[in-house]
This record gives sequence, C-alpha cells and structure tokens, in this order.
Amino acid sequence: MHLRTALFFAVLTATVCATPPRPTEMSLRLARNERAVIEGRVVDRRGDPVAGIDVEGLPRGRDVPWSPGSATGREGRFRLTVFAPAEYGFVLSFNGRTVITPGPDDPARLRIMVHPGERREGIKLVFLREEWQKTR
Repeated sequence: MHLRTALFFAVLTATVCATPPRPTEMSLRLARNERAVIEGRVVDRRGDPVAGIDVEGLPRGRDVPWSPGSATGREGRFRLTVFAPAEYGFVLSFNGRTVITPGPDDPARLRIMVHPGERREGIKLVFLREEWQKTR
C-alpha cells in the first residue's frame, strides 16, 4: 500500500473511532455539586485593566471538568462559574493565542481553592504582555 494511502486510512480510522473519555466517578460527583464563582480583574504590570482577554479556570486535578471561560470587559473584569470543590490556576488568551510563561506571576501558577457555593472575589491576574510579545 502506498504510504499516503496508509496514512489517510490511519487518520480516517482514528477520526471515526475517536470517542471522548468516559467521565470518572469523581467528575460525576463534582458535576452534582453547587458551582463556585470566581471574580476578579486582569491587569497589566502597571495595574491598568486589560480588556478583551479570555480567562479560563485551569483545573488542578484530573477529575475536575473544565468550565466555560469569560472575556474581560473595559475594566478588565471577569466572572467564572466553576466546579467545586477544586483548585484552579488560570489561562489567559489574547487575540486567539494562549501563552503560559515560566514566570512566578503567570496566572497559570496561581492556586485558588473553591468550595461548593463559594464566591471568591478580588482575584487579580497579571497579563504579561511583554512575555507574550517574545513568543511571536
């Protein structure tokens, strides 16, 4: 069989047979709990708000499902509704790109614990614009 034909069938088989993983018992239990709310602002290093950033909670556990993200408004504010109990870091996306930097102040390095029904406010995430520009 020609290599290109073999690759085509391998990709087709993988695409047709691919199924999402089954939810674990723990993830099903988390899904039944009341959600937690995390609110805060995305700012630059000077403390100025940054609009147009997509914020997602980065679950710190294999059984914690991902929750929908939130886009920041003019004042850099975001609001996430997440599964609980769980611990989260944060992923920022800007202009369709997501960058996680090695810096200790990168939002992915944060560890915010939430419990069912809890509301965490005042979370400040720093958008490291200079680091993002280095990755272009």
